[in-house]
Amino acid sequence: MEFVKEAVYALQPPCRIRTVPLRVLAVGPSRSGTASLQAALLQLGYQHTYHGFDPTLHPEDDIVWHRLRLKQECGRRTGQHCLTATDFDQVIGHCAAITDHAAAAFAPELITAYPEAKVILNIRKDINAWHNSVMKTLVPLQTSWTFWFRSWFCSELFWLQEGFFRGNWQTFYRGSFEKHSRRVLEDHCHLVRSLVPPDRLLEWDVTDGWEPLCEFLKQPVPRTPFPTLNKDLPYEQMFQDRIARADANIKSFVLVIFLSGLFLWFVIY
Repeated sequence: MEFVKEAVYALQPPCRIRTVPLRVLAVGPSRSGTASLQAALLQLGYQHTYHGFDPTLHPEDDIVWHRLRLKQECGRRTGQHCLTATDFDQVIGHCAAITDHAAAAFAPELITAYPEAKVILNIRKDINAWHNSVMKTLVPLQTSWTFWFRSWFCSELFWLQEGFFRGNWQTFYRGSFEKHSRRVLEDHCHLVRSLVPPDRLLEWDVTDGWEPLCEFLKQPVPRTPFPTLNKDLPYEQMFQDRIARADANIKSFVLVIFLSGLFLWFVIY
């Protein structure tokens, strides 16, 4: 089945290798200041810092994250750590840091694969505000039937759905963000704390700003204000070109069906 998916919705997945040391794992969930944290890490010299927006520019990355999730699920069923640094390097080999959903979804495996990396557990102090933010931004796209339907007519949208929304997102939130997110976050925080020694772990809220972050990373504090990004971003606007391509393919598909039906009608009658 996976072969069929990759054949029908063909994109060329990356095959990167490690070119810089991976120094920071920011394993908090999406909408926990991840874009601001990415900007801050980039400013501090962590080139490149991977974020959930990266697959928007490189949609083929979603295929690799999908493959990694399948391997992760196999490993968890057998009680083994199947994912290695080599596996992750295929998609983040060029990165000195990673943040956003992929870092959270693969946190245990990333922490094991990169034992020298420092770990930031970036979570918002106001859990209800975090929950509401996700419900307002990401969940409408995830639950949109029109976005789902279009994904069958555009390879990039298909892998966004398969690799992210139907895949890593649904798995991480146990099938429903709305129902399970608070418990998932609580369990996730406990797990990270159990895996990382205190000297390698920083628990951080985006409102904490530069000082604790720079102290933890042993970096000088910039004189510029801490970046504030991605407030209530309308996510669907990020995919307008792919939505337009899907709509064009849908029109072509409907036209082919119509003309085929018309031809059969003339042949039969």
